[in-house]
Amino acid sequence: MQQNTLMAVIDPTRDDQIALAKAQQIAATTGAAVHAFCCCYLPAEAMGQYSSKAEAKQATLADIRSKLESLTAPLRQQNIPVTTEAYWNERWYESVIQACARSGADLLIKSTRPHSRLQRALSATSDYVMLRQAPCPVLLVRSEKPWRQRRILAAVTLEQEDREHELLNTAIVTRAQRLARSAGAELHLVSASPEVANLAQILKLLDDDAGGDSQTLIGNRYGVPAEQVHLEQGQARTVIAEAVKRLAPDVLVMGTTARRGLTGVLLGNTAEKVLDAVDVDTLVVS
Repeated sequence: MQQNTLMAVIDPTRDDQIALAKAQQIAATTGAAVHAFCCCYLPAEAMGQYSSKAEAKQATLADIRSKLESLTAPLRQQNIPVTTEAYWNERWYESVIQACARSGADLLIKSTRPHSRLQRALSATSDYVMLRQAPCPVLLVRSEKPWRQRRILAAVTLEQEDREHELLNTAIVTRAQRLARSAGAELHLVSASPEVANLAQILKLLDDDAGGDSQTLIGNRYGVPAEQVHLEQGQARTVIAEAVKRLAPDVLVMGTTARRGLTGVLLGNTAEKVLDAVDVDTLVVS
């Protein structure tokens, strides 16, 4: 069986590397390999100390490679298979996506922080660019603390006649189920509640299977106990954020799409608001 690969994005501007720490924790439990990737670049004023741009590139990459070896030494001591890669590019988030494809990563892990409304309004943040373009799920981590609650929360969208969301829900729940099994955690589902009368049609249930309350119908569809299905009236952002506060999961699993144009902007804004409204590690599936 092919070994899974976790790609951890190293931030060259920080001493603490919580993405790598999280990758180490996951690899120690699952037997996955880790690919530590760091993209670096110097602003023009910093290159003045070198005789040429080529010298600046070579010296900086040498320093980064040395740092990567030091950072990954504890993983090797645990017999975790590790590879490292240093790359030179000003647009680091594009390089991350390309490296993710080169390494065949099954999961991309990156540290993150909340963004203000002004930051979101001025430009698309690098985090969200990666969420839309990454060739695999992305785990945005807030802390290197181990997952101890043994609880995973998956956010699904129940909308009538929406094939894209139906497929995305399947991908979200599949990833969440796998994560819950590997972490020995219980899986909960959350959704902004649709009209109950339409729920059987949304889930495409047969008449014989359409009995029971909403939690039971959704739970049966996705393999989750009814008492672990949480439906609330309100906007998705608010419903999800409140469920995170109430349940205190280790990980929130949610989805995003690669749509562009006005529809993509609207969908993107919803997902970004959820990410900035919660303080929890978040696995994003597309």
